[in-house]
Amino acid sequence: MPNEQADHGEELRDIVDQKLIALIGEMEDADWSVEEVALAINDVLKDRWLDQILALKSARDALPKGFVSDGNEG
Repeated sequence: MPNEQADHGEELRDIVDQKLIALIGEMEDADWSVEEVALAINDVLKDRWLDQILALKSARDALPKGFVSDGNEG
């Protein structure tokens, strides 16, 4: 996935970074290595979030501009 900036710019990235730092610190205290935690975070993001987000974006991009649903497409 390309490194796309969110509309909120650096502010949102900084908040997420701080949350991840806290999570990784907690997991280190529970004897997990930084590498294990980072790889687990990556796996969860990919499996549960990024694949779905990319699929939905592709579906939206495939719709003609100005498309209005009547609810009977499927």
